[in-house]
Amino acid sequence: MKTILVAINAKYEHEGLAAWYLKAACLNNGVDITVLQYSINDSIQKIWSGIIDEEPDVACFSCYIWNRILVQNLISDLKKVRPETVVVVGGPEVCYEGAEDDFKSYGADYVIKGEGENQLPGLLLKLKDQENTGTVYRPSEDLGDKGYVSPFIPEYLDRINGRISYIESSRGCPYNCSYCLSSISRGLEYFPLEEIFGGIDALVDAGAKVIKFIDRSFNVNNRHLLEIWKYIKRFSKENVTFHFEINPDRLSAEQMKILSEMPNGLMQIEAGIQSTNPETLKAVSRIMDVDLALENIRKIMSWGNIHVHTDLIAGLPYEDMDSFKKSFNAAYSVKAHHLQLGFLKLLQGTRIRDEAEKHHYRYRSYPPYEVLSNRYMSPEEIIMLKGIEEALDRFYNSGRLNLTLDYVQTLFPSAFDLYHSLSLWLKERKWLFMPFSAIRLYELFRDFSLEAGADQEILESLLCLDYVCSLKTTAIPEALLDPNGRKAGMVILEPGDFADRELIDSVGRNQFRRRFIGLEGYCPVINGLNIEYKRSRAVVDTKDVDPVTGRAGLTVG
Repeated sequence: MKTILVAINAKYEHEGLAAWYLKAACLNNGVDITVLQYSINDSIQKIWSGIIDEEPDVACFSCYIWNRILVQNLISDLKKVRPETVVVVGGPEVCYEGAEDDFKSYGADYVIKGEGENQLPGLLLKLKDQENTGTVYRPSEDLGDKGYVSPFIPEYLDRINGRISYIESSRGCPYNCSYCLSSISRGLEYFPLEEIFGGIDALVDAGAKVIKFIDRSFNVNNRHLLEIWKYIKRFSKENVTFHFEINPDRLSAEQMKILSEMPNGLMQIEAGIQSTNPETLKAVSRIMDVDLALENIRKIMSWGNIHVHTDLIAGLPYEDMDSFKKSFNAAYSVKAHHLQLGFLKLLQGTRIRDEAEKHHYRYRSYPPYEVLSNRYMSPEEIIMLKGIEEALDRFYNSGRLNLTLDYVQTLFPSAFDLYHSLSLWLKERKWLFMPFSAIRLYELFRDFSLEAGADQEILESLLCLDYVCSLKTTAIPEALLDPNGRKAGMVILEPGDFADRELIDSVGRNQFRRRFIGLEGYCPVINGLNIEYKRSRAVVDTKDVDPVTGRAGLTVG
């Protein structure tokens, strides 16, 4: 019996775990399956050809919001040309009430809800027996609890060199956020630490670039967390980063201490804020001390050793534009390396979707079921926030304008006003939502900032510093140096003006010019809680790269 499992990931670099959990579970029960891995960026013809070439007796599909429509279409096509193929579908998009009827209308024969490690091998064994004996499979049957199943089989490990990999040390979530699918399930299961350590070792040995723990709230169990965080310290010399999702207000003193001691660049954390409005947080059952959460994130940022990702959700109950502006400015104020502005998705099976009429939600009827408007925000306001999201992602999250943004923000009443103005400026010039090069990003922000009243000499200096630090180059485009046909704020120095001869000779003159650049212009100088811009010299070493920010080292003075 030829069985295939079709996994269609959101991106190529994101190698999902579900298919490999299922294959490992099947192998443990003497059932072999072939995993076909694709991404949503692959053409449907490529995926379709791969399926048909296998001539499957059983075709299994893992279904998520990013691939649901594609999966349904593939199932329908498959049943037209190979009606004898048994189609099995599982994943988060089949967990809601009525999913069986939805997917069977496209041709699915079996819908597996919940964890598939126990259910899929049982179903495949029954189908194999059915070939020989004609017995009928009952979907409620499975193989019982077989304990932890490691997805890190050789076939998976061979695929993740230089890519993002995933691991989970627990399954479930103790919280009940109304917009999250995790709120549907109950209970929180922790996997054996020796299994997790073995998985970490295997992923590091396989050359994974990033190892992301997909536990929903990693810092709930203090002992479990500390054991894992202590363990990963041994990999500080490896070219790998570990990613964790944490609740920032639940970080204990012990957890904060070990975070402060982490080697630079070894860890990333994702600290969800979502909103700072107490009424909003209460409505979605998200219990959080906002002030403590923001204070803890600021402390972590001040250490400089951990990459910090924060996020907000637009479109939550009771959050109108004024409230969201406050949430945005509060989240932005911690100066995390990445601030994700996301939009509420009313996922099937979640409580917030059941309460849609209460808040007058209008949302897309197809995946990802994103909010269009509600009682508190008009469609036009949601679209406005989409523009702000685009500007934020391009100009802030890219990490290419850190110094310049700090200066230009002082020209606006708030961070929100800065990105709102920037999004409108880009929209007027047809650049919003359009692709553009790195140098174009700097040119656009220069023109925007000058119109906003920026000092040309300070602006040019900061743009040049940001350019060489973020792109790790000693070649500054002339257009960036000379926007109006004359030199303004920044002067490029000769090597002998900022370095002694012994250093230049030890590196080699040509190599020195490729590695170091000396600049004279208006540089940021910290004075207490304020930043002043004084004319001074700065040296950038393009080989001295910060493992947290990815920017080249900058010395001012």
